Amino acid sequence: MLDITMKLKKDNKVFEWLDSTDNKLAKQGHIGTHIDVYKKTDVPLEYFKTKAIIIDCSNYDLDEAIGMEITKNIDIQKNDFVIFRSNIQEQYEYGSDIYINNHHQLSFELIDYLISKEIAFIGVDFAGIRRGKEHVKADIKAEENKVYIIENLDLKALDGKINNKVDAYTLWIENPFCTGLSTRILLDI
Repeated sequence: MLDITMKLKKDNKVFEWLDSTDNKLAKQGHIGTHIDVYKKTDVPLEYFKTKAIIIDCSNYDLDEAIGMEITKNIDIQKNDFVIFRSNIQEQYEYGSDIYINNHHQLSFELIDYLISKEIAFIGVDFAGIRRGKEHVKADIKAEENKVYIIENLDLKALDGKINNKVDAYTLWIENPFCTGLSTRILLDI
């Protein structure tokens, strides 16, 4: 088993942000690996075990949206967990301005395509599938279609395991007060 949950260090810059917020309990769910649930829907329990597809998008620049071309020759099925690996964590510290505000992002066309495939999860090793005001908008659109976004995966140990389908086990803590659910993910590799 490979744990792709981000391990947090106590001195990480993201904790400065948490300390500056009014509602620390609600915001804490958005630290590290988590599922965004801005509409506070319940993630279906059957999403606990899925088939994960890891897609390498590390050749994309930060100012270039990851588009439909990335799915060419990839068999995406209903209830899959589609994971995008950008390698941003190897260049920028989690919590840094670039990591939080200028990370990679998926094109709306790609997001719509993944939603139409009725997958379970979209996972990324960066801070969101879109940036700024589009972040929440894209997450809500996916959530309303029972596709959930998982952010801040630690994919550094996945070398050589790109585009292979593997069993994924996703565990989350339901919390009716939070829009981010702390999550742990294990891959059967």
